[in-house]
Amino acid sequence: MSKNEIFHKFKEYFKNIFKKKEKLKFKSKKAKIIYEIKSWIYVLIAVYFIRSGVVCAYQIPTGSMENTIKIGDFILGNQFAYGIRTPDWFGIPFTRKGFFIPHLTIPTFNKPNTGNIVIFEYPLDPWTNYVKRCVGEPGDSLEVIDKKVYINGERFEDPEKSIINYENILSRNYLEPNIFPHGNGNKDQYHKIYIPQKGDTLDVNETSMQIIAYVAFMDGSKIEYGLGTFYLNGKPIKKYIVKQDYYFMMGDNRDNSADSRYWGFVPQKYILGTPLVRYLSWDKTVPWSKFYNKIRWSQIFRPIR
Repeated sequence: MSKNEIFHKFKEYFKNIFKKKEKLKFKSKKAKIIYEIKSWIYVLIAVYFIRSGVVCAYQIPTGSMENTIKIGDFILGNQFAYGIRTPDWFGIPFTRKGFFIPHLTIPTFNKPNTGNIVIFEYPLDPWTNYVKRCVGEPGDSLEVIDKKVYINGERFEDPEKSIINYENILSRNYLEPNIFPHGNGNKDQYHKIYIPQKGDTLDVNETSMQIIAYVAFMDGSKIEYGLGTFYLNGKPIKKYIVKQDYYFMMGDNRDNSADSRYWGFVPQKYILGTPLVRYLSWDKTVPWSKFYNKIRWSQIFRPIR
């Protein structure tokens, strides 16, 4: 094919794209209404899938990630980063009126790494989305000593904008009642813990009972405990094989964050994506009468790290 032929083909192609389409003619008013309804349904389905699997907007209601992400920040999240997910819930937007549906994740080679900020479904309430920093990957050992985080024995450097008060540290002898698992110290002195990965074998005699019960539940396994024995699908077991990867998440506002230290690991299936940019940010302490000052103009369209 010559260059002229190729040129003319491209010319015709673009002419057809921008060619004014003939106005549709309908046999009746009813047919026109049905056509319009179908068109809007297609648009809504497309938007729903894009929102669920590619890009989504989030509002930050708490200060657990201060000053990296502030209360009143509105962020766009990249849900393509760790694999596109089909919708897992269908219902009325901005309400809990609906139901969960089976979903698929198109796999990717990317997974959360230590230091990444991650958007995920809160394991104890999948209706709620959380934003935290990944401080431990599957197969890592993590501990906190005097508020300093150590991964596999090496210090995890504090994030640049994190808030950590090193002048007020809880005693090593204090056992915080709500810590995960029970008896694992406190938020400032968090005893060494292993983060499970897919394929791991957890020995019921060597692993915390709470960890085994939690991981099995998140895996979707039916596990029960009674008279010192674990039962998987009604059969006693001495070992449990982990079905998916897990991550340890913490807030940058280290002293004021409900995170994996309190409610446990985040399973791979609950990972949604990563924040991209702030598209709006306002200070809730400033009254609406001072609207211009209420908006943090310097924060808008700033990338989140």
